[in-house]
Amino acid sequence: MHDRPHGSILRRAGPLMLARLGVAGLTFAIPLVLARVLLPESYGTFKQAWLLSNTLFLVLPLGLNQSLVYFVPREPGKKRLWQSHALILTTVLGAVAAALLLGFGPLVASAFHNPELAAVMPYVAAFTAFKLAASCFDLAWMAEGRIKASAIVRVASEGFYTACMLAGAVWTRSVEGAFAGVVIATFAKAAACWMALSAGGLRISPRELRRQLAYALPFGAAFALIIPQQQFHSYLVSASVTAAAFAVYAVGCFQLPVVDMLYTPVSEILQLGIAEHEAKGDNEGALRLFREAVARLSFVFVPTMVLLAISAPTLISFLFTDRYLAAVPVFRLSIISIPMAALPLDGVMRACAQNKFMFRISVLKLGLTVPLAWLGFHALGPIGALGGWICAEETCRFLLLRRAAHLFGTTILGALPRELWCQTAAAVLAAVPGAVALHLAGGPLLVQLSTGGIVFAVAYLAILRALGVLPPVRAWIPQKAPLVLIREAA
Repeated sequence: MHDRPHGSILRRAGPLMLARLGVAGLTFAIPLVLARVLLPESYGTFKQAWLLSNTLFLVLPLGLNQSLVYFVPREPGKKRLWQSHALILTTVLGAVAAALLLGFGPLVASAFHNPELAAVMPYVAAFTAFKLAASCFDLAWMAEGRIKASAIVRVASEGFYTACMLAGAVWTRSVEGAFAGVVIATFAKAAACWMALSAGGLRISPRELRRQLAYALPFGAAFALIIPQQQFHSYLVSASVTAAAFAVYAVGCFQLPVVDMLYTPVSEILQLGIAEHEAKGDNEGALRLFREAVARLSFVFVPTMVLLAISAPTLISFLFTDRYLAAVPVFRLSIISIPMAALPLDGVMRACAQNKFMFRISVLKLGLTVPLAWLGFHALGPIGALGGWICAEETCRFLLLRRAAHLFGTTILGALPRELWCQTAAAVLAAVPGAVALHLAGGPLLVQLSTGGIVFAVAYLAILRALGVLPPVRAWIPQKAPLVLIREAA
C-alpha cells in the first residue's frame, strides 16, 4: 500500500511542500546563526566550502536519482533494480568526490587566497561523500508513490543535520565545529539510506543499467554544465575578492527558502502527473496540469520578489546585522530570478525525455554565462558578475518555455495561465502601500517588516479578489487522499 494521491497538482505535492516547509524552518536559521557566530572571514570560508561541496553533490549523480522518478512509475516490477543501481553508483561517486576534494581542494583554497579553506577540506570531503551516498533516499520512495514517507525522510534528516551543524558551530564558534556536526549528520543519513534501500538485497542488471544510464546520462551531462554555470559567478567573485568580501556577496545572493520549498515538490509531482497523462495520450490534460502549477507558484513567487525588493535593507539588517548592509544592491538584483521559478520547466523536460535538448540548452547557457559574467564583473564588480549570470539564465529559460509550449501543442502565451498577468499587476500595485507602511512603521526591525508585509499582503490579495483570480483557500490546503494499490516488484 502506497500513498499515490490524485487530484490537483497542489494537493498531490502537499506532503512534499509541508516537508519543505519543515526543512525551511529548520535550515533557515543556519546562515543567520553562522553570520553571527563566525567572523565575516570564517563565514566566507563556510560559503566557499559549501560552494565546492554543492558543485560536486549536484553534478556527480549524473541524473541517476532523477531517473528513478522516470522508470519506477512506468516499470514498478523492476523497482529494486533501478534503486540498486542508483544506490551503488551514487555511493561510488561519493568516494570520487572525496578524492577530488582531498586532492585538489588545497589548490582551490590557494586560488581563493584562503588558507582556512584548505584546513577544513577533510571535513568537506567526508560530508560530501556521505551526502552523495544518501542522495537517492527520498526520491526512491517518492518514485514509488510513497510521498508521505519521502517527506518524512526529508524533514527528519534535515532536522538532524541542522541541529548537528548549529550545535557544532555554537559550541566551538568555528567552521571546523560546524563541519564536524555536518559529518555526523550526513553519515547517519547515508547509513539509514543503505539500510532502507538494500534491506531486500541489491539487484543489478547490466541490460537495465544501460537503459537507466541512457536516460540519466544526458541529464547528468546537462547538469555537469548547468551547475558550474549557475555557480560560475560565485567562483569568479570568490577568486577575485577576500573571504570577508565574498561573505557579503554570498549574503546578497541569499534566497528565502520559500522558492525551493514550493518549486521542487511541485516540479517533481508535475513530472509524475505528465507521465500519467502521457500514458493515456492526454496532452491537453498535461497542459492543464502545467498551467495549474505555474498559477500556484506565481501566486507566491511574483509578490515575494516585489516585497523583498521594497524591504531589502530592513530585511538584510534583521537577518544578518548591519555589517552586511553592503549586500543590499546584490540582493535586489538576485531576486529578479524568483518569478521565473514559477515555471517548473525542468519537470516538463524530464517527463517528456527531452534529454538532448536539455544538453544543448546547458551548453548554450554556459557559453553565455562565462563571457557575460566576466564582462559584468570587470565593468561593475561583483554585482556585474551576478547581472551577467541572470541575463544568461533567463535567456535560456525562455527557450525552455518555448520548447515546453511546443510539446504541449500551443504557443508560449497559450502555455501560461491568465492568472500570471493579474498576479503581476496586483503585486506591482500593492508595492505602493507596502513601501509606505514599511517607511512609516517604527519600533524593532521585526515589527517594521511585519507591518510592511501585512499591508502589502492585504493589498495584493484585495486586488486579486477584485480581479476575480484569487485562488480559493481550500485549494491551498492539502487533503487526505485515498490509498491505492500499487503493483509490487516480483
